[in-house]
This record gives sequence, C-alpha cells and structure tokens, in this order.
Amino acid sequence: MNKRTTKPEYGNKFYNTTGNGGYSRCIQGSPTDPGATVLANCVGYACGRFNEIIGDMKYPTLNCNAENFIERAIAAGLKIVSRPTLGGIMVAQKGNTLGGADGAGHVWIVEEIYDVNGSHLTSESGYGSSKPFWNSKRTNANGRWGLGGDYKFRGCIVNPVIGEVYGPIVVTPEPKPELPAGPCDKFNIGDKVVISGPLYISSYAGMPSGKVQETVTIITRKNPGSAHPYNTTGDMGWMDEANIHTYVEPTPEPKPEPTPVPQIDILLFVKRTIRGDFRNEPERSQNLRNEGLNQDQIREVQHQVNLNYHNGTTNWDNIRLY
Repeated sequence: MNKRTTKPEYGNKFYNTTGNGGYSRCIQGSPTDPGATVLANCVGYACGRFNEIIGDMKYPTLNCNAENFIERAIAAGLKIVSRPTLGGIMVAQKGNTLGGADGAGHVWIVEEIYDVNGSHLTSESGYGSSKPFWNSKRTNANGRWGLGGDYKFRGCIVNPVIGEVYGPIVVTPEPKPELPAGPCDKFNIGDKVVISGPLYISSYAGMPSGKVQETVTIITRKNPGSAHPYNTTGDMGWMDEANIHTYVEPTPEPKPEPTPVPQIDILLFVKRTIRGDFRNEPERSQNLRNEGLNQDQIREVQHQVNLNYHNGTTNWDNIRLY
C-alpha cells in the first residue's frame, strides 16, 4: 500500500460526489474543495480513501455520521478489530450516545504503523476545517488515540485488501549475488583505450546503468578484485576488461604528390616560333599547346618573340630571353 501524504488530486473520483462526476455518496464538505467536493469532512475522506486503497468504490455506504461507521461496516460484511490495522478506518464516538445530538464522532485512515503499540501515521479531514487534508502521528497515550475527553475509541474497520496488519512492515532486502572478480591485468591507469559495452554505477554492481559505443578515453581508476574493475575519464562508469581494447593511432592517409609541371625550354620555343615552326595565329597557339605548353607558357613565348623582334635579335644564334 502506498501511503497518502498529499491532498487528493483534483478530480479524483473517490473524493468527489456523484453530482460532481465522482463515486462518493457522501455529503459535500465544508468548506467545499472544488477538486474534491467531499472535503473538508472526515466521513467523505475516510470513505474515499478506504475504497481508493481497495481500487473500487465497493463500500459506498460508509457515508453516515463518523461514529456510526462500525454498524455500517458490519452490515457490509467488514471486520472490526480493537486496534489500528494498516489501511483501516479508525472510528471514534463523541459524547454518550450514537444519535449525533451530542456529536457525530470522528474517523481517520491508518496509513503507516510505527510500532507494536499501534502508533501510526494518519490521513484525515474534518468538517469545517480550514485544511481539507492532513497527516498526523497518533499514539494511544491517553487511551483515545489523542482525541479529547468527550471522545472514545470504538474500533478499527479492517481493509479487506490489506488484512490485519498490526505492526510496521519490514522489507527484507534480497541478498545481492556475489559477482566473480573480473580480469584486470591488461590495462593500467593512464592507458589510452577504446571502450564499447555496458557501464555500471559501481565496480560491484549487478545490473548495468547504461552503455557506451566505441568511445576513446583514458583509464583513470582501477579496482582489482571487483566484477567491473575499470573506470575512465569523466567517471562514465565501471567496465569489464573484455569491453576495453587498446587505442591504436590511425595511420594518416598519404597526401598525393602534386603532378610536376613539365619543364619547358622557353628559349628553344622562342627560336622555333621566330623560325616559323608553329606558323601564325591562330594556328600558332594550338600548335604550341600540342607541344605541351600551357596558356601562361604560350603567352611568355609570344612576349619573348615580340621583344626579340623589337631588339633586332632574330637570328637563331642571337635570339635570347629578355
């Protein structure tokens, strides 16, 4: 059972009257809570919570004066006991009669039992209260579970889905299986590695808390003798040795060597051009290209040809580069 420590949620059907779309046949609370219209009222709250624990509005007739819950519960086939039981309704009478003229009594829910004496955490409400919901700790030091002298305790209605639980529930944790120690000889702190596989929150954890894929990192911690003996940069998690391998620096791809520009004997091409080997333009440029010259080289040849003509050096032996 999950104990309730907060006011019922807005629109929760167990705490709203049928006229407001809920399950409850109880009267509206006072002051009326807009999202839980049976509050503030101990009757509407106790009826709603008792049935909420069950998971169905199975006992809607618990909608009378609080002190008369015992008779309604018996009529509905519910069991009454003389001490607090988990999930049950505690019922108190106010005054000397059950007629309501000297008080309507009070009811509350047992959310948690602290000890064998029945000290318990309540959840409850109260007609006319400025607070529609509260929790409190009740003990039986005064014989009336903390209520005033005009109240007397009548009994506790056992919640059928919980049964008679009179003491604190002790949850015994399941023993954790001892995990065999994993190997831890291959790597040392400071090694650069690649990790890929489950990550564990501790070196002894039984279940992984995450995983990593092909991540380059550094071994920063080592716990020999544990199931997952390695941890890495940034405390990503503990790992098995089997999921770690040595980082190998990638071999850089060789850079392609630039294609060398063929060496051209510009002077020879100037001489041959002046001799007429390549004819006149536009054939000249195409013929020079056919000889392997690029455009810049063709322009340089023509420039040198012009300079030689300008300087009168047009004989084969005196042609030169200016």
